[in-house]
Amino acid sequence: MRFRNSLLVWVIAGATAISLSPASSHAAVLLSELCDPLNNYPSDRFIEIYNSGPDTVSLTNWALVAVGNNVDIQTWTLSGSILPGQALVAGNNTTVAVFTVNFPNASWSAGNATWNGRVGDGAKLIDSGGGVIDRVVVTGSGGSTFENANYVRNPNIYSPNPTYTASEWTTTPRTLATDGSPGTHVTAPRPPGPILAQMVTDPAFPLAGSPTHVQADVTDTTAAVTSVSLAWGTAPASLTNTIAMPLVSGTTYRTTAAIPAQVAGVTVYYKITATDASSGITTSELKSYALFFNLTVAQIQGGVGSSPYNGNSVITNGVVTARFGTFFAVQDGSGPWSGVWVRSTDTPTVGDQVTVRGTVSEADAQGYAGNTLLTNGLVTSSAAGVLPAAAVVPSGSALSEGYEGVLVKLASAVCTNPSAGVGQWQVNDGSGTALMDALGYTFGPILGTTYDVTGPVTFYGGSFKLEPRSAADIVFVADLAAPSVLAIGEMSDSTFLVQFTEPVDEATSEVASRYTIGALTGTVAIRDPIHPEHVLVTIANVAPGTRTLSATGVEDAFGNATAAANASFTYIDTRIPAGYYDGAIGLTGAPLRAALHEIIKNHSVQSYDYAYTAFQTTDVRPDGKLWDVYSDIPDGTPPYLYSFGQTGGGTFEGSGYNREHSFPQGWFGGSVTPMHTDLWILYPTDTKVNGYRGNLPYGTVEAASITSLNGSQVGPNTAPGYSGTVFEPIDAYKGDLARSTFYVSTRYLSEDGGWPGSPAASGANLNTWAAELYTSWSIGDPVSQKERLRNGAIYVIQGNRNPFVDHPEWAAQIFDPSQITGVPSATRASFTLYQNAPNPFNGVTRIAFQLAERQRVRLRVYDVSGRLIRTLVDRDAMEPGRHEVAWEGLSESASRVGEGLYFYRLEAGGRSETRRVVRVR
Repeated sequence: MRFRNSLLVWVIAGATAISLSPASSHAAVLLSELCDPLNNYPSDRFIEIYNSGPDTVSLTNWALVAVGNNVDIQTWTLSGSILPGQALVAGNNTTVAVFTVNFPNASWSAGNATWNGRVGDGAKLIDSGGGVIDRVVVTGSGGSTFENANYVRNPNIYSPNPTYTASEWTTTPRTLATDGSPGTHVTAPRPPGPILAQMVTDPAFPLAGSPTHVQADVTDTTAAVTSVSLAWGTAPASLTNTIAMPLVSGTTYRTTAAIPAQVAGVTVYYKITATDASSGITTSELKSYALFFNLTVAQIQGGVGSSPYNGNSVITNGVVTARFGTFFAVQDGSGPWSGVWVRSTDTPTVGDQVTVRGTVSEADAQGYAGNTLLTNGLVTSSAAGVLPAAAVVPSGSALSEGYEGVLVKLASAVCTNPSAGVGQWQVNDGSGTALMDALGYTFGPILGTTYDVTGPVTFYGGSFKLEPRSAADIVFVADLAAPSVLAIGEMSDSTFLVQFTEPVDEATSEVASRYTIGALTGTVAIRDPIHPEHVLVTIANVAPGTRTLSATGVEDAFGNATAAANASFTYIDTRIPAGYYDGAIGLTGAPLRAALHEIIKNHSVQSYDYAYTAFQTTDVRPDGKLWDVYSDIPDGTPPYLYSFGQTGGGTFEGSGYNREHSFPQGWFGGSVTPMHTDLWILYPTDTKVNGYRGNLPYGTVEAASITSLNGSQVGPNTAPGYSGTVFEPIDAYKGDLARSTFYVSTRYLSEDGGWPGSPAASGANLNTWAAELYTSWSIGDPVSQKERLRNGAIYVIQGNRNPFVDHPEWAAQIFDPSQITGVPSATRASFTLYQNAPNPFNGVTRIAFQLAERQRVRLRVYDVSGRLIRTLVDRDAMEPGRHEVAWEGLSESASRVGEGLYFYRLEAGGRSETRRVVRVR
């Protein structure tokens, strides 16, 4: 691990407060001009001072004295402050020539008769300590008088000189005072000055009640260092205390006296100023150190919801019990109020005994808001420690304020909800429900199974959670509960994916008669060897609507058998209603699009809020979760899954879902019905990724500026015809979204007056580049069972279908002119597809089909997610007659596929037909 062991440097970045620097900056305030003009001299004579340094200097208790004939004749008491580069004027309260007098005195005109720029005349500058820091009293030698002239400090003089030196001054005749430069002084660029480095405190981490020294390395490449001093205070704009810093060794300068001890909670601010023999001066940026409260964790927590030290800097000690990214937990005892979370870039190891500093926060913007948290944590010491034993606490009281940051164990807690969202799950030991999280370890619990769960407690997202750190924190205790049915997925018109809450026994689960839907009984049951909690069950002749599947006598690995484990689901009829597309028979191109518009227009319009309810049947995964095309990974593990109802979010992926318009609503004018609520346009998607997409058209991306967790991308379009920014979904859903776009273009044909349009469409008409790209997507990603189910579900709700799901070949006939053959669809060659045999099969099965005439043919095999498994036939032309193809159960890569349900689809003559095939051992 890393921790800081050097002297401390506390810096206030970007501090802009004006600092009034004391004696360390006095060396920059000097006499800059004395003027005795030829005309109006009694009233217009003046003396000017100038600040050549980088700091504002307080002039409180300073004085400026006019000297005539070697006698003090007038004193101005100065006040306020002088800014860097500022010149201030002392003179009469009324002048003839108009100029600003910053320090006026009405007695000056009557008392300055002896101040006429001759020998013995001049001025003295006295600082707040009463010392003369600058003096000019002319001697006459070398022409050093200023009668009827002004006397100006040379541009290369940056520091006051208590001994008058004539070579520092220049005389110039002046008729009027304003011929001089009252209120303005010009200096040459100051020499670079000393270099300040390694400005640190000693001790490195100042403690309340202890004095603190400051030291720095000071070097100079142009002249000898002449002085180094420290100005400090307890407010950033008032550094009123000064400590000299002489050379102690090498190039190191250190305060002669320590900054006095301060109480906890005070912040000390300081600057270091160094000068050299060439008048160079360097002042450091404003630095600070806070006097930390040295507290136990319990004192930090305060025994209440909000720490009494909220906003204060503290130091504490304890053992690191967990670390997740930039957060770790420290515990200095056992039981309630003994733990606290820390946000830090340090990386201590679990089990380290550490000393850590930080600022207490109850509302950290970077995460864990709601926890009592030490932000900007700094580990100052670390050694091997001993982990405290986890406090064994009932589940009903463990997740509470007192156990925040404390290592807790829930003993013999039963899983009551294995999927509470975003990797979370719930347990109950009889005393109440507790939520388990997945920050450090993701676990798939089994409903009804008993576990011992250990981890620290945290709070975020509005609730307390237990955070298991690794597999070792979740210990199986017992399984006394029978499996239950978690979800039913409709895989075909008669095949159902039954998902149990845990792996089930092969022998009992593959007895088909154990599964019923009403009076209908299963005829085939096959357990998935890869996912033993899944069973594919065949039950024919199920009627559409809400149905209940019952599983009886199916055992888990511990012999616990189901007793009529029931689960309700909505059975969707995916078949095309008889005669639905009769009006489109024999048409192609624009006439086909117009006919389809007449068929699908005037659908039943629902409310926008109803979309969330509709998604529960239109976009449901086989496992009962929400089907999000922007986060799903069909052939892998999605980065997160949503249960229905987890809406909102948007701060990060996985925080919630909302309603995505696949054809952005800005393209048709906003919240305008019926488009705004059309379910064929609406998809449930992750809120964050929805924001990435915004109003961008779909396109292809090579140089992504944003990539979502499932691989969707934002970037410049590479498809010909448009080079702007686009959103590219993953390949598995390009066909889905393309067919939704074709639906919009057809459903709203001639109903798009006033639509603003977009880079992809003019009204409802697709621009050429988009039509060509989306047509290729529709061909490359064929219609899946997911889309067929969505089509059937939306048909039940809205009363219209997506023609391009039912007849994907129509997309090319309408939107891709290069694919139109001019042959009406009614006269296209037909075919007959036969059921494979044997089915189910083990080694090889044969698929037969009959062609009416010579035509292009494609025969492909897909898995239940719609992923292409094998292309069996892809020929530009096959002769009429009967054909037979063998499939030996191999994928495109020649690897043997697993047991389960598959589909084969024949595409020929502008239409397609699909049948199912089951592979067994």
